[in-house]
Amino acid sequence: MKLFSHSSPIFPVDDPLKTAEYYRDVLGFDINFKWEDPPTYVVINRDDAVGIHFVKKTDNHQPSSMHTSLFIFVHDVDAVYEEYQKTGVNITNPIGDREYGMRDFDITDPNGYILVFGKNIAH
Repeated sequence: MKLFSHSSPIFPVDDPLKTAEYYRDVLGFDINFKWEDPPTYVVINRDDAVGIHFVKKTDNHQPSSMHTSLFIFVHDVDAVYEEYQKTGVNITNPIGDREYGMRDFDITDPNGYILVFGKNIAH
């Protein structure tokens, strides 16, 4: 029996609803949950596979400008890349086959979080 079910990162942001709406409108996620009015906590999901939580910042937290915040494994990285090119996503590292055995690309969201979308190509 597997003990673990799934996980979701929690990103502190200035405006959880505005961030979730960007992920919905530009990245294709669904908004699944909002807490309080105006929302101080919002949950998004895509394909029942990737969940991300946004919480209203209460400190001066800033995402790293150098390190990945979240790596999202996808089945067809080229299709995701093509989709995001059409929706105007801020692609900060173009798609390519990497020496570490992944085909991937990076985006940076409006809050400065770096997300990598990729697929294992090593055998």
